[in-house]
Amino acid sequence: MTPLFRKFLGLHWILFVAMVIMVTIGVYSVYAAVHFRPEAAFSSRWNDQIRWILLGSVFFFAASLIDYKWVRWACLPLYLLGLGLLVLQGMKGKDVYGQTLSLSIGGVSFQAAQFAITATILLLAAVLGEAHKYIPWLRHYLVRFAAAGLIFAAPFLLVVKQGDLGSAMVMVPIVAAMLLVGNIPFRCLIAVTLLGLCILPPVYFFALKDYQQARIQVTLDLLTGKPVDTRGDGWNLNNLLIAVGSSGWEGKGLHAKDLPPGQKSMLQLQLTSKNTAHTDFIFSSAAETFGFRGGAIMIIGFVFILTMALMISFFSRDQLGRLIAVGIIALLFAHIFEHIGMNIGILPITGIPLPLISYGGTFMMMNLFLFGLIQSVWVHRNAMIEEEKAKAKPARGGRAVPAY
Repeated sequence: MTPLFRKFLGLHWILFVAMVIMVTIGVYSVYAAVHFRPEAAFSSRWNDQIRWILLGSVFFFAASLIDYKWVRWACLPLYLLGLGLLVLQGMKGKDVYGQTLSLSIGGVSFQAAQFAITATILLLAAVLGEAHKYIPWLRHYLVRFAAAGLIFAAPFLLVVKQGDLGSAMVMVPIVAAMLLVGNIPFRCLIAVTLLGLCILPPVYFFALKDYQQARIQVTLDLLTGKPVDTRGDGWNLNNLLIAVGSSGWEGKGLHAKDLPPGQKSMLQLQLTSKNTAHTDFIFSSAAETFGFRGGAIMIIGFVFILTMALMISFFSRDQLGRLIAVGIIALLFAHIFEHIGMNIGILPITGIPLPLISYGGTFMMMNLFLFGLIQSVWVHRNAMIEEEKAKAKPARGGRAVPAY
């Protein structure tokens, strides 16, 4: 049996099957959100999603079968490339409603923020878990803490400057979780948290644009029962709540003929945002179509996947693998929490996709690549033990030398 095939058989197949199920649910959800649209560019998005998944599968298996130790030497070039793409996106990216979310190179459009966030996770894992072994001045926790802060700050500020607050908010729990696991004293995290809370008010009043403040205010007003302009700033959020709240147990079905008597589909009437129903609002689209049971199955699937990934992080044999897994778990959790939260009215609308479900080429490929890294941590969890055994194995005709 070849080593590569042995690695393939050693995949965490329970997590793999769960991932495949969620991806399948995602394709069906995208189909439900676009199949009735008259525009061919929208109605075929679910076919495009399948192509992105097949392409992303290449990245998944490559990341799964190659030892994650490559992160030690590739993380810095990837991080610098991510920063370069963010800068280029800010200069030449497509501006939509004051946000620069995508960059087109050679006719291929992609989101630089997704690549930069992935590269940031890898570099943070290397700095907090491995770099102190090779760079003596990183052995002090304050130096590692400061280095991690600088690594986080550069892409964070670039993403904020381009108006992508959703992706910027995702980065905060990522760095917090990795610092906590990376042996940074808790007092440092408390100090930074208090500093962040002090900065929030001036950021809200002086840094956020009017429409961003309006989104936050509308959410707070709805949560506290205050009147909201449902034809203005509260249009999207109010319609999302109606779509989710009126779906019932079984949902409203895929077609207008499936609707219960006296009910109308907010999705099919295009009263929810038609351009983002299959991306940023995919959970509300799926919940309205498949009902409470569909939304519950989706949430249970995510809880199961996160639990399996957390278990893999515990089985990691080194700090690098553990930090990679924890960073990816934090990324997935932040996306899931923010996306579902804004679709049910407990968080402001920030435009954040749902992992494995939302339509998007860059996002889907990054998701599958990150799941491949988690699989690599699992597949190579015993590699260090096998290496030590090979070193201790006596040569033919010789005697084993005891290790001291």
